[in-house]
Amino acid sequence: MSTAEREARIDANLAAIELHLQECVSVAARGEDAFFGSDFVYRYAAYAALIQVGNAVKDLPDEYRAAHPDVRWRALSRTRDKVGHSYGNTIDWRIIWVAVVNDIPDDLAAVTAIRAGRG
Repeated sequence: MSTAEREARIDANLAAIELHLQECVSVAARGEDAFFGSDFVYRYAAYAALIQVGNAVKDLPDEYRAAHPDVRWRALSRTRDKVGHSYGNTIDWRIIWVAVVNDIPDDLAAVTAIRAGRG
């Protein structure tokens, strides 16, 4: 895929990243009891959103990510790799919870600021 093709998708990727980060924050807002409760939906919502974030991050040009260091692009990409290759009972839900509570809100704020500046 050419750099020009990836650059043409920057706005769409940023929108997707922002949306899925918002989903993670929404899951976290429901609380730890809801996340770890008997209803698996919140866990898998965060899981799926983190995979989608990582996919969109990986599609951004390297130069673009380097020009916007306020977002933890590498961590988001690696989180996608880690959760995307966890199967069955090997998913560490605690790591996902800690990420959505402690890290994702800062990344969301940074991506939102980037998008506002592109408008």
